[in-house]
Amino acid sequence: MCLKIKNMKAIYRFSIVFILFTTFGCSELIDCIASTEPELKSKTLRLGYTGQTYSDFIEAAVKNDSHDNDYDYYFTIEGNFPPGLTYFKQGRKLFFNGSGSQSGTYTFKVVVTIDYPEYYDVDQGFWEDDNRICFGDDTCSKTYKITIQ
Repeated sequence: MCLKIKNMKAIYRFSIVFILFTTFGCSELIDCIASTEPELKSKTLRLGYTGQTYSDFIEAAVKNDSHDNDYDYYFTIEGNFPPGLTYFKQGRKLFFNGSGSQSGTYTFKVVVTIDYPEYYDVDQGFWEDDNRICFGDDTCSKTYKITIQ
């Protein structure tokens, strides 16, 4: 009896995988197993000094997709950002620069949101459109610190 139930479970699982594969295709099935979602790389930002030029950056990526340069990245900063510093985005990187005007340790959260590509590029071999069945989250966040002495 136990062997019969195990065989039925295996047949049931295979049937579900087969239906998903034939209905949506291989790309979508892989998306469900290893969904694409943004991530912010961990990094210790360099030490800054009051009145001196500061420059550093953090980088975002898309997990489980080698075409992460094809996504649009949008960054926001929440929290205590050092006065005198500014930030700007360039591709997958968020750059910090300027001249810190007040010493202290500033803790802030960076939120990144990605926008999925909406086309299939035959030359690039890039996957279909954003009508796939299993995407991960399109937003993530991480806390960083900048110390100005």
